[in-house]
Amino acid sequence: MPRDFYATVAQVLPVLLLAFVWDSRFLERLRTQRRHLRPRGSADGVRFWTKPRVRAYALTVATITIADLAVCILALAGAIPDSTVLRTLVAVGLILALITLLNRVWMDVLHATARSVEPSSPPDGPLTISTDQAAEGSGDQPDASPPSSIGPGRDGGTRWEN
Repeated sequence: MPRDFYATVAQVLPVLLLAFVWDSRFLERLRTQRRHLRPRGSADGVRFWTKPRVRAYALTVATITIADLAVCILALAGAIPDSTVLRTLVAVGLILALITLLNRVWMDVLHATARSVEPSSPPDGPLTISTDQAAEGSGDQPDASPPSSIGPGRDGGTRWEN
């Protein structure tokens, strides 16, 4: 029975590690996010999970998961004798990986389904659609060109002006 436990955990841990670190563009999102502590009374920033803390936690969980995997392999090879303490340590490592993955799933789902600020509808009244011209001020355009041409601005969006 313990051999089945170690064999199962040894198969599950790499999948959890892959899901934790490389799935759903976690590292790309983390690299592009600004994660500074939130000042009091401000909505900008994070309450606890700054980049150094995320780095420390992610590396700790990855290290514990890989060490847990190594212990399973050594127990299967007979290099480490089976004991209740060893099975408990392996189970704790597995539970840590599962809780971390569950937390990531919750945060990803909550972030993806959070109410976002809907783009406001165009204002009432006469509208002109204007965009920023890339060649602005370069003399490439005639001066009589109205600012109502349709196309992306510098930020890729279109501005509605009243």
